[in-house]
Amino acid sequence: PAHEIQDLLTVGEELFLTQLLEIGFFHGDPHPGNLLKITDGPDEGKLCLLDFGLVAEVPQKDRDIIVAAVVHLGTQNWEGLIDDFMVLGFLSPETDRGQLVPILERVVGPYLKGGGAGAYKDANFQALTQDLLKINLEVPFSIPPYVSLLARSVATLEGIALQGDPEYQLVSQAYPFVVRKLLKNENRQSFAALRELLYDPKTRRLRPQRLSTMLQASLGIIAKTEKAGFIDFDTVPDESAPLEDVVRFLLSGSAMNLRPLLNAELTYGLDLAFRRTSQRIRANAAEALQPRLPFVGIRLPAPPAPPLLVPVPTAAAPPRAPLRLVPIDDALDAALPVLSSSEEVDLQTLTEAAGVGGVLNALSEGPSPQSFVELLRAPLLQSDDEGAAAPEMARAISQILVSDDEPGAREVLADGILRSVAEELLRTWRARLTVAFGDI
Repeated sequence: PAHEIQDLLTVGEELFLTQLLEIGFFHGDPHPGNLLKITDGPDEGKLCLLDFGLVAEVPQKDRDIIVAAVVHLGTQNWEGLIDDFMVLGFLSPETDRGQLVPILERVVGPYLKGGGAGAYKDANFQALTQDLLKINLEVPFSIPPYVSLLARSVATLEGIALQGDPEYQLVSQAYPFVVRKLLKNENRQSFAALRELLYDPKTRRLRPQRLSTMLQASLGIIAKTEKAGFIDFDTVPDESAPLEDVVRFLLSGSAMNLRPLLNAELTYGLDLAFRRTSQRIRANAAEALQPRLPFVGIRLPAPPAPPLLVPVPTAAAPPRAPLRLVPIDDALDAALPVLSSSEEVDLQTLTEAAGVGGVLNALSEGPSPQSFVELLRAPLLQSDDEGAAAPEMARAISQILVSDDEPGAREVLADGILRSVAEELLRTWRARLTVAFGDI
């Protein structure tokens, strides 16, 4: 019955993807007669595969490339997808890329979000496979033995799933598994695919909405939309996972590959915020200290300020001095330079994504202990209720840090995030001082 198939969709996806991408050994004939639903006993509700007479093995190298190919397909990185096809043995290294790219755009593009997929209301894996085979008429393709069996298995499973859910999309439903695989793998291909998934290729900045979608997918939650694309990395689900679950994931070992990217963005955002705040504080201080005529209030020319020297540590070995005295204004200008127009845009984007725009503006106009506290309490993710977001984030972090079930969370937060960000900020400022004042 359709409702039973729907109930088993999630476990069926996990079962097949684990075989394909984790174990590398999959059942080649998963028709309904080889699928058994356990109805009683300790394994009630599970799915059992029968008759392993037709199987195939997927090498580890190919498994990693398949994951990268899903990302390249979803981001419409045709050059990257061609590289994947060459490694998998689909294409010869001598293939004419200039000829193949427009063919892929024409044949595969309509299946992707933003690629005109609205015309493909019945888009599914079987239809995509048939269209890919048409490319062979224009560019020679080679099909490794296990791939033909894999395509057959996927088409069979998708056909069963569509009986339970006519709107089922196999590739998009597999996205949570692919995300967890990307975050868990430590090879170069996975890290490169992760960066491509999260960063805009033109601005080279993190895409906050795609990060939010990926975090939700890592917890098994994806957007349920009409078939506007065979693969959709951008639509945020209407019902999101609890914030505490998101924070717990970010502090877990499963997010180890993601944290360096987030730390880099946090470091960049804090540097921009400190620089803008520094400039505004100095401007406000200069205005407040400018002399005025008593009772009249007319501003007088500011007298030249005596040079206030500050020690800057140097990296020079004796007999050179370990400290160098430089004017404080010069040191601040070097370490915290004025934001460029593009950096102003980046700061605005980051603060809107983090929900801390109002707090940073308050810091810039007039810093106070309360504004710094609010900045630390501000959310890492977007929230519909801005007034409740900061306390909710603070509560989520507090609950995880005091929980006996999360013994490593405190260490990850202190060493893996806070210390890493602080050290990177200091390296950034030191590098600027080095450029300005030489060997320091």
